Amino acid sequence: MNKTIRNIGIGLFLAGAAFQIEEIVEKEEITSTSTSTEDDYEQAQQELTEVKKQLAELQLDLNTAQQDQTNATDKVVETATTEQTPTVASMTLSVEVGMASSEISAQLAEAGIILNKVDMDNYLSDQGLAERIQIGNYELNSSMSLKQIAETITR
Repeated sequence: MNKTIRNIGIGLFLAGAAFQIEEIVEKEEITSTSTSTEDDYEQAQQELTEVKKQLAELQLDLNTAQQDQTNATDKVVETATTEQTPTVASMTLSVEVGMASSEISAQLAEAGIILNKVDMDNYLSDQGLAERIQIGNYELNSSMSLKQIAETITR
């Protein structure tokens, strides 16, 4: 009887040790997997940043193409009518302390300098220029591209 109880005790001890070894092995596998997940996350973040930059460039190209198309349409209308000149909107933009890029974009759109305030705000943010806007007065007109406007107000 004592021998049977001792054998059962040894069996339980060995089973417990086997479960402990299995748990340790599984924890090591999980740790190595999480490291590769962090690397994947960093790579995905870099790709996202690159895609945002490409999107900003595409928005800029689209805006330029729209302006070119508008200018071409204006030229066709100008030639068809008697000496009408296309009007170019211009304004003096006054950038003050604490103004956000969204406020500036809204003023430009309201004055007819840009077609869409969201495009300008996204361009400034995506290019990292929103924080580099300088205080001052700037002469801007509707023939300028988003890039030219951004370069002017961030000098």
